[in-house]
Amino acid sequence: MIKIRRYVMVSKNNILNSWITIEQFSEGNINVNENRNKKYKRLPNHSNDWLIFFQDKLSEFRYNQKNVNKKLQKRGFTIYFDVFSFDKLIQDLSKFFHLPEEYREESKTNKFTWCLTFMEDNGDFILLEDSIFLTISGYVHHYLNIPSDIFIENEELKNEMLEIFENNFNEGLSKLIKKESVLTKNNYYEIHEDVKNRKLYFHSFYINELDLAKKINSKNVDKYLLGFLGPRSNLDSDQLSTSFNKKDIYQILEPKEYPLGRFPSNPDWGLSLMQQIAVNTYLNGKDDVYGVNGPPGTGKTTLLKDIFADLAVRQAYEICYLEDKHLRRSNMYDMNVGIARLPDDISKYNILVASSNNAAVQNIVNELPQKMQIDETFLEDEVFSSYFSNIKDDDIWGVFASEGGNRTNMSNLLEIVSKISKELKSTLFISDKEIYSKFSKQYDLVNKMRQDAQKISDTIKQLDLLRNELINETRTFQNQLSYKKEKREQENITINRLIEGLDIEIGVLSTDFVKYEQITKDNRYKLEQLNLDLGILKQQRPLAFHILKLFHSKSVAIYIEQLSALTASISKIYKKQLSLDKEYNRKSQAYIMLKKSRAEHISFECNSKKIFEEWKKDNLKKIEDLSKKIRDLSTEINNSQFSPPDFTQTYSKFQQDNPWFDKKYRIEQSKLFILSMSVRKQFLYENQKSIAGSVEIWKNTSRYAIPEKKYLISLSWNWINLVVPVISTTFASFGQMFKYLGTNSIANLFIDEAGQATPQAAVGGIMRSKKIMAVGDPSQIQPVVSLSEGVIGLIATKYNALNNVVNGYASVQTLVDKASKFGYYKTENDWVGIPLWVHRRCKNPMFKISNEISYRNRMVLPESLNEPGRGEWFDIKGESDNKFVKEQADFLKEVLKKNLNIQEEGEENVFVISPFKNVVDTLKKDLRNIGFDQSRIGTVHTFQGKEADIVFLILGASSKEKRAAQWVISKPNIMNVAATRAKKEFYIIGDKELYLSLDCGVVTKTLEILKCY
Repeated sequence: MIKIRRYVMVSKNNILNSWITIEQFSEGNINVNENRNKKYKRLPNHSNDWLIFFQDKLSEFRYNQKNVNKKLQKRGFTIYFDVFSFDKLIQDLSKFFHLPEEYREESKTNKFTWCLTFMEDNGDFILLEDSIFLTISGYVHHYLNIPSDIFIENEELKNEMLEIFENNFNEGLSKLIKKESVLTKNNYYEIHEDVKNRKLYFHSFYINELDLAKKINSKNVDKYLLGFLGPRSNLDSDQLSTSFNKKDIYQILEPKEYPLGRFPSNPDWGLSLMQQIAVNTYLNGKDDVYGVNGPPGTGKTTLLKDIFADLAVRQAYEICYLEDKHLRRSNMYDMNVGIARLPDDISKYNILVASSNNAAVQNIVNELPQKMQIDETFLEDEVFSSYFSNIKDDDIWGVFASEGGNRTNMSNLLEIVSKISKELKSTLFISDKEIYSKFSKQYDLVNKMRQDAQKISDTIKQLDLLRNELINETRTFQNQLSYKKEKREQENITINRLIEGLDIEIGVLSTDFVKYEQITKDNRYKLEQLNLDLGILKQQRPLAFHILKLFHSKSVAIYIEQLSALTASISKIYKKQLSLDKEYNRKSQAYIMLKKSRAEHISFECNSKKIFEEWKKDNLKKIEDLSKKIRDLSTEINNSQFSPPDFTQTYSKFQQDNPWFDKKYRIEQSKLFILSMSVRKQFLYENQKSIAGSVEIWKNTSRYAIPEKKYLISLSWNWINLVVPVISTTFASFGQMFKYLGTNSIANLFIDEAGQATPQAAVGGIMRSKKIMAVGDPSQIQPVVSLSEGVIGLIATKYNALNNVVNGYASVQTLVDKASKFGYYKTENDWVGIPLWVHRRCKNPMFKISNEISYRNRMVLPESLNEPGRGEWFDIKGESDNKFVKEQADFLKEVLKKNLNIQEEGEENVFVISPFKNVVDTLKKDLRNIGFDQSRIGTVHTFQGKEADIVFLILGASSKEKRAAQWVISKPNIMNVAATRAKKEFYIIGDKELYLSLDCGVVTKTLEILKCY
């Protein structure tokens, strides 16, 4: 166990160290052309007096400020030494280490090697020690080697600079610039109005978080980095698949697993099969990490809404069953002023949404509170009550969600909570303690509906058991019947043969008995005659027999001879008869035994037949009883109002199905959610002082960051997150927003567009969260990384990190998927999170393109979208300049000007996208001439998550840029995203011959599909 734990720790730290190094390469960006070259100025190689030089620059800067009378404090400047091209650095590294060639879009990013900042101080300048910063890119730029520890190198540079500037600024800077000018003339400086509050955008947002993760134990981080180690649940929902998982799917979809709350959108529409599975799994699962893989248009945000709604209902349930709704404020944050601890059973349902994509989290939190998201039937229902909708000027139903994250957003969030606190305190607020009983009544109603459905589910399970039992009993009976019949036939043959043998033996004995009787009769007759003869002879005995005997009389001798002969004959017959009698007695015993044996065999045969018939009768009755039970249960199920999962449907219908519940249940779910918000409102009213105190604590977190008070920050966050049920942040702001919160301090973290986020970005969120769900799609745009895959591989090798984690294509989504118990094997070894298969955005051919090139035709399209759209590949060739082909731009302009369909739709329903940034930049200039909205033009990467009726994909490139063209179509991701931005029409403009020559399935399949439209 110790060895396993050590392996986990070593593997974990190797990965985190690799990510730290990767993040360090993101540091040190400098755009020397920013603000039209006004922000950064080239540093001269020489000055007679650097003190006067920078004093003049500071005066000039002050003069140019709008408020020239403003007294500037702590003015200063930063010098950036040796600015160089980051693209060139990657090329140099690749060449030096002989890395495989790979195409990368030019970032046009510049890095500085190192910098330092000086602050004005009484007519002089002093070096700010903490400003000395050596970038890892700069180190590698000089040495073409990744340092073992850049922090050590930075400390050495810092000590050197402190020594140089220990006495005299002018001498020190002259010495330094003279030295640096030998290496490069590409040095810049920047003037700061206030060096203490300068914005250091060149540092990574994630390094501190990654470093902290190395020092703490977090099972979620371990699982995130090393994957799920137990048995997985492969939720293959294709009934024809050999791995179709009916058992787990049915269990997850049991009514008792369904949420009681639902976001009150149109109740006519339920979730699709896999959406419901994702919702049920998260809400009821015992695991901590869940991945959901949603291809474009499959309703990832929709399922999140229903999860959020049910979590809100669960909070309301716990609130209603508190004995005292007014919680004791025993946690002091100021003199005699405290806040209550929100019970864990309530705070464990709080919600935080995070993403690397700021637009994604904005879409969620801005969309959720809008009135248009709630179906009119609920807005007009008597149970509906707004949730502090007057706090914002927008047309919202309530403050259900709000942005957090950066300083501005957090300030706005705290202002919202503060306004709500004041409204609760106001005399105009109307308390409604009856809401608790109203909610409980509705809760019982919805729960009863769910329980009734569960009874039918239990009946179905019982029915399945009975059916299996019937199958087994019938199969066993049939098998045993054949066996028993055959056995009886064999027994009958054997018994009959035995009886026949016995009958033969009995027959022989019977014959012998007849013979015996005859012989005995003859012997009796003979004895009678001999005895008569003996009697007559005795009467003829000579007189004086004894005297004559003495004298050997002849007459006596004759008499004696005759007597002896008769006696001998009698004796002989007697002996013979005696022998016959003995034989008779023996055979009589044998006869009795044979008759008994015969009777026993006959009896056995009769009993055997009787037992067989009784066994047959009992089994037939058992089978009939089971059949009757099955018929009765089937009738009960068929007569119920519920629709259990139908595994016999076609794949398409099965995926679109939402079993068990209908519109009626969804209406009551929605009402329960609406009532839960009123419960929340009333509960907040009863704990208004804790809310006000929480705002005060969160506004001054640094004051409470001391060990004995730090817990107050977590307590106050729980209240803030209760007031605003859904709060968002970007990962870039996560570390700053929650720097005082420890592990497991965030209840539920939902990561949106996780496929676009680099895996290291989420570490801070994952280590602070108890339960995590990531939604995204690795088959869309992969994370944008500044380093090449080859260089990332070098870093992974240096730290001996797992290359399936540290690489150029891993994302938060891929790692969360690997950490998830529930998911789907796309191939034998390709595991993803819970897949969503019902696409509700695009018509064909866009749907077919996406489905075929990226999802192995697993997605299904509802009948409502079956009406075909339009699509075509316009074969436009031309010479290219950095991938831009003028002929393609000219063709697009003509189409945009003349195409009647586009004019009818309006340009707001048209996107123009390209894989290449230079093509986009040039198109913006070109299309500006015809008044086309610049915001509708962008790279494929920037348009993920957006949609329009019509999309033009400008491929760009020519035959001289085959590597760039290969990059576009080597993976299906870019084409997949491009096609699925279009709801109705999708047009590709590009050199068909060029892209076909690259022999890529993405192109051939796309063209084959487009030919049909």
